[in-house]
Parts: sequence; structure tokens; C-alpha cells
Amino acid sequence: MSWPSPVPDEPPGIPGRPVPAGPGDRQAGGVRLVLVAASPVYYQVPLYRRLAADPRVRFTALFCSDVGVRPYDAEFGGRLVRWDTDLLGGYHAQFSRHAHHNEIGHGFWGLHDWSVVSCLHRLRPDVVWLHGASYLTLWLALVAARLTSRPVLLREEQTLLHPRPPFKRPLRALIWRALCQQVYALYIGSHNRAFFRHYGVPERRLFFVPYTVDNEALQRTAAVLRPCQTALRRAFGIDPAAGPLVLFVGKLIPKKQPHLLLEAFARVRRRYPCALLFVGEGPLMAGLQRQATAAGIPDVHFAGFLGREQVTRAYAAADLFVLPSGWHETWGVVVNEAMNFDLPVVVSDVVGCAPDLVHEGDNGYVVPRADVDRLAEAIAVLVRDEERRRRFGQRSRAIIAAWHPALAAEGVVRACHAAVRGAGGGA
Repeated sequence: MSWPSPVPDEPPGIPGRPVPAGPGDRQAGGVRLVLVAASPVYYQVPLYRRLAADPRVRFTALFCSDVGVRPYDAEFGGRLVRWDTDLLGGYHAQFSRHAHHNEIGHGFWGLHDWSVVSCLHRLRPDVVWLHGASYLTLWLALVAARLTSRPVLLREEQTLLHPRPPFKRPLRALIWRALCQQVYALYIGSHNRAFFRHYGVPERRLFFVPYTVDNEALQRTAAVLRPCQTALRRAFGIDPAAGPLVLFVGKLIPKKQPHLLLEAFARVRRRYPCALLFVGEGPLMAGLQRQATAAGIPDVHFAGFLGREQVTRAYAAADLFVLPSGWHETWGVVVNEAMNFDLPVVVSDVVGCAPDLVHEGDNGYVVPRADVDRLAEAIAVLVRDEERRRRFGQRSRAIIAAWHPALAAEGVVRACHAAVRGAGGGA
């Protein structure tokens, strides 16, 4: 079955908004690859640009919402967020008809834009790539692709670390096993790979497309900011003589367990001089501030929400990075970012990137998710030992060097060509 003819009255993007041109418009050959994603996300953009420059594919990103380009509620305590970075430049991006009104983050039914079907009809892809399966719109794209015999790539970040309630498991297993029969899976790391294998994706349909960040840009920034560490700390209100700086970056929400980090820090601070900086906002922020004040925990600082440029200053000011999440931390891109600033890292054992990026006793420590004693001890080991911090930080930089957008782009291209061969009976 072939795609219907293009729909003549379908707008190429959001009405009244020009569609950014990109290198994909100039490519004459290659597989026509259309990504369907909820919205543009800053750390995915380097991958999209790599694909746009690759002559083996003709890449278009179709976004179903423009949140992030326009301000939206990202659960930072009610603050509306608009990313202070170019989300659309350097690749061919289009939007569904209702993208300017569509929101994300409100459950499966929260994003239900039927225009994605006519958009795909018009774009006539050889391969459809879905980023996730958490919204009805993405399932509509899946059905549209399969009804026209187009192969589907699925990049999904879920893991098996967090079992669903028993009453949900049978239906969930049924749905995921059925879905995994239909797709070529793009896995982001070890835990995510285990998820796809559990639900029946065979080895020949598994392709490594890791979550990466723009290492080159971050390391250039780190080189500029590193000599300014003392001034950066003062800018955050931190006394340079306070001792090593422990950094947390993320939403201040229950699953991130910032209260656990504050308690662990309090124990370390009673033994060694050090400071703690929370970057981010959320519903727990006021409670954390009250807790620090009531318990008399010194040298605790709250920077609030920071844009991309400002958050790099926090990484450069820090001596070690901690992500103590308790559940549903399927990867943790902030760990990639911190490692580009030569920081040792401490994460919980349910942070998805832990087995891939955090090498125990080499560049950091992995601690049980609810164990404040182990978390405090891991922080204390790094706070009291400057040479260990330096050595671990160097290893962080070396490890993250292998996780770059070019590697992810190569995985997408390989999956694309395997899917086309499979659709033609060659695989």
C-alpha cells in the first residue's frame, strides 16, 4: 500500500510561522526518514543536525507540539520555561497542524493530534521514527506507518528498574510485546536494551542510539570557565573557602530525592567543610529551604532554574555531581553534561545511565536508591580526597568522550537501512 497523494491544504508547519530550512532540503538521495516526536528537546538537537548532514538519509523532524520553542510548564514550580538555545536550526523541522496549541506531560491522552496522519501522508517517508510511545499521537503515527507498510524505528527510554503495579502488568506486557513485534528498536543504554529484549525485540532489530550531548561545545565551555571557578562560586553566593562544592541539577520533585541528598550532605558537612548547590526549581524547593534552615545545615545554596548558558557555570563551579533519584530516572542526561566538566559523579542504582557512564571506583560511585548512609559516605570519600576527585574527573571526561552525537547518528542510519532492507524482504 502506498501513501496517498499529498494533502494540498495541509500547512507545512504552524500556521503563520515559517518552517526552518535545513540541509535536509538540499539532499538529493538517501532514505527519507521522518522522526515523529512530541516536541523539540535541546539535548537531541545535535543528533538531528548530524542526521541532516548525512547524505545516506533525508531527515525531517515532525514535532507535534512546539513547547520549549514557546514557554511551557516544565514542572519547575510553576515557572514557564522557554529554552534559551536554538532548537530548530541546522535540520529540517516541521510541526503538526495543532502544534501551537498542543501541550505535553498530561498522560497518554494529553497529546492527541490526528493531523499527524495527514502530515505523514504529505511527507511520504521511507521510514518512520517514533520518539517514544507515551502519547496517542505517536500511536496514530505508528498505525499510519504500518497501514502503508512503512517500517518503524522506535527510540524509547524505558527500563525494567521500576515494576508497574501488579494489576497493570499483564496488559502492559501484552501491549509492549505486540508493539515490539512491529519495530526496529533504538536503545539508549544497557538498561533500555534489557527492556527491549524482555519484550521480544530480536538482536537483529536492536540498534545502539545512545543519549548524548554536544560534548565538543560543553568541553569548549568548560575550558573557558574552569579558570574562573572562584569567581563563579562567588556569583552563586558561595564562599570559595567553604570547601568542595557538591552539585545537583534537576527538578526539585519527589522522584529526584533532593531531601535524601540534603540529609546526606548534612552528615558529610558535620565532618568536613563543603558546600551544596541545588540548581533547579519545583514543588519541594520551599520545603528544602525550610529543612536546611531549621536543621542549621550550613553552606546550602539554591540557584533556582537556570538557562543552558547559566547551568554550565554551575558545572564549572562544582567539584562533584550527585543525582540520587529514587524512581523513573530512565537515563539522566545531566550526568553526561557533568562528566564533560571533569566531575566525578555519584548516582543511585536506579538512574538509567549508571551501568554505562558511572564506573564504580573509577569515575564515581553507584549507591542504593534509599540508603542515605551509603550516599553520605560516597560524597564524603570525594569531599575529603582532592586527588581522588581529580583522578575520577579525568576518567569522567575520558568515558563520556565515547558517547557522542556521531555515534547516535550512525546507529539511526544503520537502523534505517536495515529497516528498508527488511521491508523489501532482504532481512
